[in-house]
Amino acid sequence: MTVRRLYAPELPDDGGALVLGEASSRHVRVLRLRPGDSVVLFDGKGRAATARLESLSPEVLCQAEPPAASETSRARIVLMLAIPKGSKLDDCVRMATELGADEIALMQTERTVPRWDPERARSRVERLTRIAGEAAAQCERDSIPIVHAPRPLSSWLEEMPQDARGVLFAARAPGALSLEGTPEPVWCALGPEGGFTGGEIAIFEQSGFSVVSLGTRVLRVETAVPAALAIIGDRLGDFRQAR
Repeated sequence: MTVRRLYAPELPDDGGALVLGEASSRHVRVLRLRPGDSVVLFDGKGRAATARLESLSPEVLCQAEPPAASETSRARIVLMLAIPKGSKLDDCVRMATELGADEIALMQTERTVPRWDPERARSRVERLTRIAGEAAAQCERDSIPIVHAPRPLSSWLEEMPQDARGVLFAARAPGALSLEGTPEPVWCALGPEGGFTGGEIAIFEQSGFSVVSLGTRVLRVETAVPAALAIIGDRLGDFRQAR
């Protein structure tokens, strides 16, 4: 029987009793789990613990073992993503989670169509974080990517660490990505529908970004995100070692 994974952000350091939050409790009831069943709790910060369901009414109570931290030796991945139109962003966040992005930095660019006011940004980021949590549970990942509210492209570049490797993916670019021996964070930029403007590409290049190819075809953003992250994951060894 598959052991179910549930999000529990406040895992006790030494193990012990824990009441699950609303979303995880609802998941327990949908799955028709019972007292005595084993589950895996993960805190979204890289730790997980085996636990036993104690009771389901009125709250879902677990008895957790001390959590263990997941080990990873690869570089941290930050996805710089111009906000796409419609519901595409949900799928982008879901796939970015499954393919190992550690942070998702939403960008406003010259060709970005959606514009979020502060209240909308707050509610959307909360929703996207829930989507990332669900994706992390499904793909057996112990950490949840940090989803950042939209900021201008230039603002994100100012936040980029000096030791980070910047990569801008573009259709039909001449170069291929090489990350051999790269222990630094990798910042991966993907543009909006219509792509980055020539001026924006120049700003990226001035900030040390390499412009590399996503192939010979023009991809939709919901295709470009998994394609780019799969290329980075391959270069960093994600598909050559057990995680």
